[in-house]
Amino acid sequence: MKQKKYLFIKIALTAFLLVYLAVLYTADRAKDIPMEEIAASMEQDADITALQKRERADLKHFYQISDGDTKGYFFYKAVSPMSVEEILIVKGRDKNQAAAFLENMEAHLESQKNVFGGYGTDQMALLGDAVVETRGNYAFYMCGPKASVWREDLLSLIS
Repeated sequence: MKQKKYLFIKIALTAFLLVYLAVLYTADRAKDIPMEEIAASMEQDADITALQKRERADLKHFYQISDGDTKGYFFYKAVSPMSVEEILIVKGRDKNQAAAFLENMEAHLESQKNVFGGYGTDQMALLGDAVVETRGNYAFYMCGPKASVWREDLLSLIS
């Protein structure tokens, strides 16, 4: 009787470990969606298109990312330098490249916090809620009142 109990416990723990490892393995996966498709979907949001679409020089200026190093990007930023609203989605060649892009995005966020730290309380609140993540080969930075909504929209496309 005691041996059956221990066997059951071993089987249950092994099953739990397998499920846990499967969840961990699939948690950072993302579909390989063309950036054009992501852009078309994200541009359905009027709050994004109210921002200014930015070009590769801006990508290099604000994030030190060369568009030639990416498999595509989607970048909109507020026209006013006094606003922190922006959305950047960059598709890398692999997870390691996405992680490198993430570091640049985190550095940009810290830079923004330093700039607005002394006087921009509304802007600091938005920066405090900014989304900076990777998922698969994608790295993304989203800052604005709808950052969490934009994140969910993106994840619904690539997950």
